[in-house]
Amino acid sequence: MIYFYDGSFEGFLTVVFEAFRCKQEPEAIIPTRSNIQIPMGEQVTIPRDDQKADRVWMAIKKKTNKKNARMLNIAFFAQEAQKEMLLWRYLKKVFTCSDPGFYQNMLDEDVNGVVDMARRVKREVHRFQGFVRFEKSVDGIYFAPIDPDHDIVRLLTSHFKARYADQPWVIYDTKRNYGIYFDTEKVLEVVIDDPNFDINTGNLKDHAKDHDQDHYRHMWQAYYDAINIIERKNHRQMKNYMPKRYWKYLPEKNKR
Repeated sequence: MIYFYDGSFEGFLTVVFEAFRCKQEPEAIIPTRSNIQIPMGEQVTIPRDDQKADRVWMAIKKKTNKKNARMLNIAFFAQEAQKEMLLWRYLKKVFTCSDPGFYQNMLDEDVNGVVDMARRVKREVHRFQGFVRFEKSVDGIYFAPIDPDHDIVRLLTSHFKARYADQPWVIYDTKRNYGIYFDTEKVLEVVIDDPNFDINTGNLKDHAKDHDQDHYRHMWQAYYDAINIIERKNHRQMKNYMPKRYWKYLPEKNKR
């Protein structure tokens, strides 16, 4: 059986619920918007059902614990092939294994695979908490484009909501074409059909940016140059802390 779902975590948990209910072993679990080549087999699309997803979520926390459930949720946002099948195998073992501590068995390849996948996502979240650069728009909203390896924009929300609680902002994933908008009260998921920013540099277009923005950008670049002691440059260490694939939207690395 090949399952299709809407790509959300709740949609995936709904698939888990239905697979157990029907006692069917998935051959593949595929987001409906995916470009993955579809294998041959019986196909069914499972609509998201939040009540069923909640039941699975509560069962995960009961069989493991809240910390492990959170780890599983983080792993889901990895942009990796076959992640759904890895998570399915993991959950199947969690729900059927007689050992209540199975989920801590790092010698199991599926447990180890899920934990490692979550670590990769968390590492990128941590990096982007320091790499996000905002630019003020003409309407007072602070805008920041990102281009992460994993689908982490939702996982950045709580950090920036707490850090910039008194100002509206948007963090936009240009690779996946959606973002999170915080209006100082609530968080909304947004899609920008006609972007007022340069997709290559991330800079707001002239008509869309605040009139003081270039001044602040140049100040930041001057500050970066002032503290960047040429004689003490360590490119290897710099790339360890700030891999080059993340430089795309950093103003200190992309001067104009």
